[in-house]
Amino acid sequence: MSRAMLQELGAPSECVDAICCDFWTEGCGCDGCYGCIADGFEAINPFMECVADAIWIFGSPLAFPCIFFFKAPETSPPGGGWQVPMMKTPIKACPQWCFYTICCPCGQWHMRRKLLEGDMSKYKLWQGYHDGPQCCARRCPSMPITIKSGTYGEEKCPNAFLCAEVTCLAGAWSVCCSFDVNRRMIKEQRNLGDDPTEVRVRKCIGFFSNIMSQLYCLGCCVKCASCLVGCCATESEGAQECSEEGGRAGRACISCAHTIWRGIWSVKVIAMGCSSAQMDVEMKKGEPLPSVPTAEKMERGADSEGGTLDDDDEEAWWAKGKK
Repeated sequence: MSRAMLQELGAPSECVDAICCDFWTEGCGCDGCYGCIADGFEAINPFMECVADAIWIFGSPLAFPCIFFFKAPETSPPGGGWQVPMMKTPIKACPQWCFYTICCPCGQWHMRRKLLEGDMSKYKLWQGYHDGPQCCARRCPSMPITIKSGTYGEEKCPNAFLCAEVTCLAGAWSVCCSFDVNRRMIKEQRNLGDDPTEVRVRKCIGFFSNIMSQLYCLGCCVKCASCLVGCCATESEGAQECSEEGGRAGRACISCAHTIWRGIWSVKVIAMGCSSAQMDVEMKKGEPLPSVPTAEKMERGADSEGGTLDDDDEEAWWAKGKK
């Protein structure tokens, strides 16, 4: 608290001198420190704002090719056993792809009905795949929300429940949760595996989601700290400059995070359209596989007995060869 503020509260002058040393009587004693921090923010801010402007591509459908930076394991049979690969659905199943991409909620509602073969008496909320503790209940069982499908009266009005499921029951992620259920259902019904593109999309979204969350946290922390500095050191010119520059840096971080969030949604929507069209073709032309596809191990060489070597034996094999 500064000298002026103490005097306004009615404290005697000698008490003010006793409480506030000369270092603090002229505003904030950390002016030099705040000035250095402000200079640092001022140097960083143009870079952060340029980054926010440069990554606009990650906030549009043009971000989809980023999935090819991530590898997918090989499976047997190839492609997880699907009739049409995900990447070929815009060409081989263009009408379905357009429908499932442009109108995601309606597409997932239609897909669920097809998977249930039109018998809505089989319908349960998320078909039981998301049963159990969710949100706060994962930490504390007495907190909301714990889902128990089949206990909400879905059998009385299954179409209305399904409509709510794909639009609002899971908030902004409702359509994604409904799609996830549909994807898991058809895989179990037909013993199908992961499409390579599906694996790439999953890895890509996980990678950029982590970056997005870190940027959001960093931006919020910087903005809160800057606001506190500005409120607590109102008489310090260095503190006010630091607060202003810190606020700009925080906004730039949040802008980058929001751009990545839009890109993640673009990738999700395109991937859901391709996957749903793939599922539609599978239900028309495909047959259940005798067993679930398995990932193939990479082989690096052969031993003296004609067998194959895996990654764990490679180092021992080379050591034996040197001897």
